[in-house]
Amino acid sequence: MSESRILSSTGMALAMAIATLAASSPASALDWLRGSFSGQHQVDWSGVYGGVHAGITSGQTDPRPLAPSLAQNALPNSSITDLLQQTIFFKETNKQGMSYGGFVGMNWQWDDVVLGWEVDYSRSNIKSNSTTGPNGLMRTQGSDEWQLTSTSTSRGEIKDWGTVRGRVGYAMGIFMPYLTAGVAVGNLNSRATTSGSWQRYDISSPPARPLVGSSNFAGVVGRSGVTYGGALGAGVDMQLLPNTFLRGEWQYIQFASGGLRPNVSINTARVAGGVKF
Repeated sequence: MSESRILSSTGMALAMAIATLAASSPASALDWLRGSFSGQHQVDWSGVYGGVHAGITSGQTDPRPLAPSLAQNALPNSSITDLLQQTIFFKETNKQGMSYGGFVGMNWQWDDVVLGWEVDYSRSNIKSNSTTGPNGLMRTQGSDEWQLTSTSTSRGEIKDWGTVRGRVGYAMGIFMPYLTAGVAVGNLNSRATTSGSWQRYDISSPPARPLVGSSNFAGVVGRSGVTYGGALGAGVDMQLLPNTFLRGEWQYIQFASGGLRPNVSINTARVAGGVKF
């Protein structure tokens, strides 16, 4: 039999097989073609899993919410407490560092929809510092003229944090993109200080300006320990081998601020590897 007749017979047989499969179940035919020619296969993402991650974390620290408490601590219930507060010009800082940790979770799958929860822990050492001053202001109140000068510093340190998040994903063969949302717990150390001096002059009889009083002041506020916040994220899991996967993920955390804590947020871009049990 010639080569052309062999190829023709083989082609006709393949066409008849596809036609028979399509006639019996169009959806099965589509799945058969997708699996045969695209190389994709449906992955079972359900079950318990765990792994490790590493990435780059950017910590944004805004100590400006500390200014009212710091001024009150240095000059409690004074007529110039607000004047001191206006001289504390803290600025937001942005520091980056390596982070690493681990995660565990569980998925439930319905067709292409995957729902689950995940707990992760991350460790880093991101420190931020801000210094402002000496800054001076003057105020006239009736026959008094007040002059005040201050220098202030702030320091923040993010040591480690963890999250508990819900996940919703969409199975696309060996890929599963997903979104996450949940709560975060962090270990944050913060401290802010201010120091300076004030002078009060009597200007009731210009051009005379006798010095009525003067003093130095100093204040410190801060808190170390556990803080809470919210977490959002997005990523994609990719099956590497049966029951193993790789991951690329972005995570954002905003911690509670005010009072004795600065405004702290964390952005992390990381990669991970995991095993499904």
